[in-house]
Amino acid sequence: MINFERKFNRMFLRNVREAIATYNMIESGDRVGVGLSGGKDSIFLLFVLKLIQLTAIKDFSIIGINIDMDLGMDFSPLQSFCEENHIPLIIEKTNIAEVVFNDRKEKNPCSLCSTLRKGALIRVAGANKINKLALGHNSDDVIETLFMNVLKVGKLGTFHPNIHFEDREINIIRPLIYIREDFIEKFVRENNLPVIKSLCPVDKKTTREEMKNLLIKLEESYPDAQKKLLTSLTNVDFKNIWKQK
Repeated sequence: MINFERKFNRMFLRNVREAIATYNMIESGDRVGVGLSGGKDSIFLLFVLKLIQLTAIKDFSIIGINIDMDLGMDFSPLQSFCEENHIPLIIEKTNIAEVVFNDRKEKNPCSLCSTLRKGALIRVAGANKINKLALGHNSDDVIETLFMNVLKVGKLGTFHPNIHFEDREINIIRPLIYIREDFIEKFVRENNLPVIKSLCPVDKKTTREEMKNLLIKLEESYPDAQKKLLTSLTNVDFKNIWKQK
């Protein structure tokens, strides 16, 4: 059972609340769907949002959403956790793995897989009158996406913490943008939160993994690199940004 402890404020809740307030992510009356992959980031996000729901003045609902890609993963530990903490859980069975790895046989399948999973999440959210969809991207993900855009696409940018899709009447929010991945990994392990091993055949073999290693190397020389890179996203010198073509 999830219980509030004062030390959580110092450890992470203060930063999550700051992100939510800065980007107006959650308001009273919201139905917040939490995308649950089975990984450490999404279960930590669910844990955090449940704590905020228990302690915040704002009255909002939480619904867990798992997109089962048909990889043979056992989601029963996730189901038990949600039942114990009175969190409704929707498990949507799909054939995404079949489409990505067999039908399309993508050489770099991650982009297509991400698009299909996000589409399924939004579809399930719409069918259940969910107006906010929370994803577990952490501060490392912010920087890795920045690196991928710059080095692979030649585009300066990363994902937005709160983006509105007018045609679907839904916002995708990312409350963990100020929380580091290594902290999440340690907290999840020490508090025995249920993590389900990924059976994706390209797990740890992606471009994002390359960017993760690049960030690790960068921080060996510049220990505060991640903090400075995050700050730079809101401290833009527009005068010296080149004219867009």
